[in-house]
Amino acid sequence: MKKHLLTPTLLAFLASTALISCTEDSDTQPEDGNANSRVFATAAGGSSESANARVIVNGFSTSEFTVATGEMEFRYAAKADIDAGIDLGSISLKTNLNSSLQSSASETNSLSLIASGDSQSELVAEGETPEGNYTEAEFLLKQNTEVESSDPKYNKSVWIEGEIDGTQAIIWSETEKTIEAMAESSNGVEVEGQGDMELEFDMEKLFDGVNFSLAGDGNADGTIEIGPDGEDGNALLYSRIMSNMESAVTLKSRN
Repeated sequence: MKKHLLTPTLLAFLASTALISCTEDSDTQPEDGNANSRVFATAAGGSSESANARVIVNGFSTSEFTVATGEMEFRYAAKADIDAGIDLGSISLKTNLNSSLQSSASETNSLSLIASGDSQSELVAEGETPEGNYTEAEFLLKQNTEVESSDPKYNKSVWIEGEIDGTQAIIWSETEKTIEAMAESSNGVEVEGQGDMELEFDMEKLFDGVNFSLAGDGNADGTIEIGPDGEDGNALLYSRIMSNMESAVTLKSRN
């Protein structure tokens, strides 16, 4: 009977093969599971005790509020890391790039958050995204090209209509700026299975420190304009509102 001898060369080859196999196995990381998620946007804050039920903050009675968003992505702590017992503050956050939720959220959206004086929720995006705790939404406040070119909101990233002491008022901007909306909870928003998120635009925070009693109708056309070019002499009020924008948006769970 013929014997098969393991020569030194063959032994070395087998040892190196086993080492490579072990190294590859140890470097393989578990894939993130996916959840089906939807993202909504809404407006909140202020009182609505007037007869026309408008949202009222600092003397501004809001009847319409529209923002346009795009290029949205989220940062999250992977569920696998959380399940492994790693403290959330020590986890390297990931982005949900290339997920179907991110692709959907990156499209330009015209979001009507207050209509006829009532707050409402608008669907921003839906699709699959990795499971985990979502701590931040980053998006671009961008010019609105989703409405007809004849619409006054066209190319406006922010459009707010209402009244100040009974006088018609409009707040608007064409500014495109990146907004980083942090999660309301320090633990983020848990997205697992079917986990929906919501971006809340807080009107109290948006109008924080804005004294609308100083707003004027500089050209006496019957409408108070607060815009980017110092319309009606309201440049300081406009600057304050736009500087409040990022702190006014919060990422929350919708479940």
